[in-house]
Parts: sequence; structure tokens; C-alpha cells
Amino acid sequence: MRSAGPPQGANRAPARGSEAAAANRFASLAIDALRAIRWPQIRAAMLLGLALTAWSWTVFMRPIAQITKTMPFGSTLLQSVIAYQLKALCLLVAIVIADRAVDEGARRYRAYLLATLAGCLAGIALTEPFNWAWRTHVLPDLWPAEWKWLHGTPALFYWPIFDLTHWLLIGGAAVFLYADRRGARKTAQLLHAAELDRIHRSRLALESRLQAMQARVEPLFLFNTLAQVERLYELDPPLAARVLDDLIAYLRAAMPLMRNTSSTVVQEIELASAYLNIVRLRTGERLAVRTEVPPEAATMRMPPMLLLPLIDHTIVRGLEPSRKQGPISIGARVFEGRLLLTIAGGGAGFVPEGEGGGIAAIRERLEALYGGDAKLEFPRGGDDTTVALLDLPLERREWGG
Repeated sequence: MRSAGPPQGANRAPARGSEAAAANRFASLAIDALRAIRWPQIRAAMLLGLALTAWSWTVFMRPIAQITKTMPFGSTLLQSVIAYQLKALCLLVAIVIADRAVDEGARRYRAYLLATLAGCLAGIALTEPFNWAWRTHVLPDLWPAEWKWLHGTPALFYWPIFDLTHWLLIGGAAVFLYADRRGARKTAQLLHAAELDRIHRSRLALESRLQAMQARVEPLFLFNTLAQVERLYELDPPLAARVLDDLIAYLRAAMPLMRNTSSTVVQEIELASAYLNIVRLRTGERLAVRTEVPPEAATMRMPPMLLLPLIDHTIVRGLEPSRKQGPISIGARVFEGRLLLTIAGGGAGFVPEGEGGGIAAIRERLEALYGGDAKLEFPRGGDDTTVALLDLPLERREWGG
């Protein structure tokens, strides 16, 4: 007994539904593409039409010369210009639709091949009625004898076939040249975006490394300062309480700056000066501080928390053990495209064997940030003076930027 099969039209209904959905999707894509056409694209199509008119008249110079012996040159040229402009605009519409389809995931060569066929056929369908009307109603019936056979019925077949064959070649070459250039440009944009993303990720990784290194420097500075306050409590409790109050006020103002990844020379020197004011409370007249920062160096960019550890280093290892007059001089200058910062102190503040974890961390930060283009050196000065020299690449940043 034969089993009942599906209804006769059951398989056709899903196919028709999918075809209708595809048609609707294509119509929506085409409308969006046409709305996105701008004047630069129209201008490019007009220039293409003019260029192809010149090319066509150059290639077909001999037959055109025969025609213009008896026909008006201006009207013949105007007909050609208008026809090529219409064809170029039809090709533009096909190209922008193909662009949108490729952006939506369509295969590139298939989309532009269909754009070539559709654009050329639409251009011929639009221009042939115009050409027929122009030849019939605008141009006089003064065709050369050798072109008389194109009158009447033969012309209705010859001109469309002739236009279609050579326009397919010209339009196809233009479309695929454009598609190749667009593909190369898209590839370059993707590579550029990937490079920007790589640079951004590298910058984030570098900033994380710098913040980790900076976090290792700041505790050294804070622990040394608190240790000095602790020792001062044993000698002069009232003065120690005053220093501690000033230190708390200083930290409230300084901590937001310590976590920044960028600073300026003037910001760092102001921060160091605030710290030295605290130190001066317990050292008295023994600590003299001089700063020399010309205006051109004040707004230069530099990493944060570089000066403070060096100043703390010279105080702890130089001024404190010596118990001598130990003036500290802080200077900055711009020289031959470099930013030079110097900290000079009395006693044995900066000596190679005195480099501790804070100095090593500063060197590591400089290496991570500048590679080999930044240096921290400790040249010997005269009269028991030791110097720390920071040599950084020059980076200008306007104050407050």
C-alpha cells in the first residue's frame, strides 16, 4: 500500500520563502548603499565618465573623424559625454552596492563581477534610448555615405551590441582596478588597526611594569622617612610630632601624584621641595636646599617619583652619617635635545657601593621606559660633593596638559 507523501507544494513553500527573504535583504542592502553615496563618489564617477570619453574618442579617432566631416562636432561630442556620464553613474551605483555586500560578508570577486555585469547592462539600457533619440531628433541626417547602412533597423542592433561589448571591457577593467585598490586599502587599514592595538597593549603592559617598579620605590622612600621620624621621637618628641603632622599633610597631597604615569619637572621639584621642608625641621640649619630650573626646562615631561628617591638616598646615606653641613642642589636644564637633572649633595650620598634597591629600581624603570636612551650616573664632584645625573630624552608637554 503506497504511503501518502507530502503535499505537492510543501517543498516549494520554504524555497519561495528563502528567496523572498534574500530579495528583501538585497533590497535593504541596496537602499542603504544608495543612501550612503556622497558627493566625492559622484565626482569620481563624473571624472571617470570624462576620462572614458577621451579614451573612446582617441581609440575610435578615425571613424569619428569621418562622421564629424558631415555631422556637427559639438553635438556629436556632447552626445558621447552625456552617454558616458550616464554609464559611469550606473557603474557607480553597482559598485557601491557591491562594496556594501562585500562588507556584509559576500565573496569579493563574485560581488564585483556581478557589479560589472549589472552596471554595464544598466548603463546600456539607460543610454541606448537616449542615443537613439539624440541621433533621431538632435543630429541632422547628414551621415557619411559609408555610414548610411546604420540607418533604420540595423542601427537598433548594431549600436547596443557595439556599446555593450566595448563598455564591458572598459567598465570591467575600471571595476576590478577599483576592487583591487579597495582591497589593498582595506588590508592596509586592518594592518594599521592591528599595529595600533599592539602598540596600545604594549603601552598598557609597559605602564603596568612601570607602576610595579614605582610601587617598589615608593615604600623605600616612605619607610626611610618614617624610620627617621621614629628616631626623632627618641631625641625630641615634640619636634617628632610636628614632623609627623607635616608628613601626613604632605602624603595627602603627594599620594595622588605618586600613582601617575607621567609628570613634569616642576611638579617633581615641588614634590621634592615639600619633602625637604619636612626634613629641614629636624636637621635645622645643616640642610640647605637650592633649586635652579629655567623656564624652558620646567614644563618638560618626565617619569614621576625619580627625584624623591635620589634626594632621600643622599640624605640617608650622605647627610645623616656625616653630621656635617650638607647643602643639596637640584637643577634641571635642556641641552642638545636632552633633559638633564642633577642632584648634588655633600658627604658620601652617591657612591657606587651605596646603590641600594631604590637606585636599582630607578635604573630598571628607565630601562623599561626609554631602553638605552636614558641614563642615571653618579659623577664625582669636588670638595666631597657627590652628584646624581639623570639624562633623559626631551619630551615637551605644556603645563597642565
